Amino acid sequence: MEKNSYVGIVDKIRVIKSFPDILVRFTLHTPSADINCLVSKKEHANLILFLEDGKFELSIFGHYNSRNQFVIEKFTVRNPNSFVRDFILKPMAKTA
Repeated sequence: MEKNSYVGIVDKIRVIKSFPDILVRFTLHTPSADINCLVSKKEHANLILFLEDGKFELSIFGHYNSRNQFVIEKFTVRNPNSFVRDFILKPMAKTA
């Protein structure tokens, strides 16, 4: 399975399903393409939901599934404000 990484602006964050396991999707706008992303890891999915559409730049790492959706394994916010630093990045560092 080939691993890839991208940097772009997160947009259109949506909960696809919340039970029994959470699944969140979003679009990452990169300079070369828009990438449809999925987050299924509960800790990461809950943190992504705190981000505001069109405002934050993410660096993502993961792989493509059979439906050409990018499955996030790791991510970080490259331009965090104080809220994101305190309530998203700090808890994420504890789970890593």
